[in-house]
Amino acid sequence: MHYWKALAFLRSRLILNQVTPLSLDELTQALGCTRRNAQLIIKKLEKEGWIEWQAGIGRGNLPRIKLIKPLHKVLQDQADVLIRDNKLDQALLLIEADQRDAFLVSYIERFQSENLGINSDRDILQIPFYRGTHSLDPIYVARRTESHITRYLYSNLLTFDPRKSTIEGDLAIDWNRDGNTWFFTLRKGLKFHDASPLKAQDVKAHFDRLTAADHQNSQLFSCIKKVEVLDPLRLVFHMQSLSGHLPALLTNTPAGISKEVLDGEKTNIIGSGSFVLTEQNNWLTRLTAFEHFHGFRPWMDGIEIWNIGDKAKDFKLHCDLVHPHPLAEISMNQRPDFEQKVQWEKGCEYVLINANKSYFLETEENRLLLQTLLQALGVPQNILEDKGELVSFATGMLSIPQAPPYSLPKIQKETAKKIAKTLLKNIIHDRDAGDDNDRKTANQDDSRLQILTYPLPQHIAIAKHYYEQLNNLGLACDYRVEEFPIFSRNETQRKADIIISGEVFSENIMDMNWIGWFKGCSALEECFNSAQRAWRDNELEQIFQQENETERSVLFEKMESELVEKGIYLPLFHVQQQLNQADTLNPMELLANGWIDFNTVTFKA
Repeated sequence: MHYWKALAFLRSRLILNQVTPLSLDELTQALGCTRRNAQLIIKKLEKEGWIEWQAGIGRGNLPRIKLIKPLHKVLQDQADVLIRDNKLDQALLLIEADQRDAFLVSYIERFQSENLGINSDRDILQIPFYRGTHSLDPIYVARRTESHITRYLYSNLLTFDPRKSTIEGDLAIDWNRDGNTWFFTLRKGLKFHDASPLKAQDVKAHFDRLTAADHQNSQLFSCIKKVEVLDPLRLVFHMQSLSGHLPALLTNTPAGISKEVLDGEKTNIIGSGSFVLTEQNNWLTRLTAFEHFHGFRPWMDGIEIWNIGDKAKDFKLHCDLVHPHPLAEISMNQRPDFEQKVQWEKGCEYVLINANKSYFLETEENRLLLQTLLQALGVPQNILEDKGELVSFATGMLSIPQAPPYSLPKIQKETAKKIAKTLLKNIIHDRDAGDDNDRKTANQDDSRLQILTYPLPQHIAIAKHYYEQLNNLGLACDYRVEEFPIFSRNETQRKADIIISGEVFSENIMDMNWIGWFKGCSALEECFNSAQRAWRDNELEQIFQQENETERSVLFEKMESELVEKGIYLPLFHVQQQLNQADTLNPMELLANGWIDFNTVTFKA
């Protein structure tokens, strides 16, 4: 590979037919090899007619090199060879950084052209996407896309059948409850992806790792007191709260059973789902069907999710499934062979107000004033003009968008001025009411409101809007946009006064959506004070004493309304999902989280 890295380095470093001084040390460092190996490579390149090399004569004179043949095609051809051998990282080393997206687009187009024939021996579902995937360890999954993918990498003890609306066994063949204790029996012959047996001790090890993790997902499972192994196929869950909720909880993404395997200094996470994760880097996430899966084998032999960056918004030719780029409107004349699926997301985009960071937001009165002020500031109307997605006003997670034309709250300037004046007066009063130490702390740490969000176009637009309007009203503030996983870290969110975020209710079991938000949302957790956390935990315990799902749903929505009344939460708008599906696909259904089921999708004859 040093030979090819040398050609790539020289292509970027030299100009064709122009003599350039170049030290041997610079080449050695670029290749990551010894001086002797670098000298051998230079001799080989010179012999093959790629370069002319003249050693430096005299002290302080660098060697002189001239590139005498263009290198683009030979490097492109070698990158194609490497990518076919599943050596994507090595292939991309040969492509200039600003050309990598285009190279991947070209590869996907050529791959599909070569493999769409009926004699293709492997059926690969290819999906161009606008970003790389993040952690696919089920315990640390934080985003909707990653949550969907992990469902195929890790099997759960139990699974939800949306057609029958029942919880069914997956790894578990039998389960029963005795008070606060649940007994589970595993199927025989279960295997992890590395062919090792999956036993009760492995299930216990996964939940021990999950409950000990420094991640918000662990809070969802804090109701589990301990997991006890009875024998290789039997285990017991001892519950300390929400006992009746355990079966639904075990269908959740973080409950997908995984195993840690040490490989030198690296720790690999092994699953047992219908697909094996065979490659993951910034450019490609590749899944391959698991031949020893305990359930029905998927029809697809593999799934490839390609990060082609901004090229995703222009991708028109060969692909199977397209998730529109956030900045692009994908019209039917661009993709005449695609069918566009749309649906309103359950869940909404919202604002949270942190009760813990700034002294003046500790009081409910001031939080409600700030909440009312944000309402009066409205939402920037250009969000409605965003070509990527439709949005509509929300009053809660499950409020129903009105019929078009869609509208969003507009700014109420006079109302905003009055509220801002009152809030500023309260801030000054609260600051001056404290002792000298309190005032010093307030002046240093709380003088400016901090707005935090992550890089979705609508979220950034709202953050900028609040930043501009609040500063104009005399409330000094700053805003930050942080990528995942930095955005979701506790230390990031506890430094924010206003957090702009969103929640998608993508679980089939509605209870799981609600509890996933109330207990699994790191931003909401950071905004709660101790009294609010105690209120939350008590309310959830009372809700899960109700056996009727409809009654529980009413109580969950009541809890959501109380968050608004406490000045913690303000719903903003709903988003309409889009998915472009090739007419060569035969998916069973479009899932609630904007994807299709990898286990059931097929290619049409």
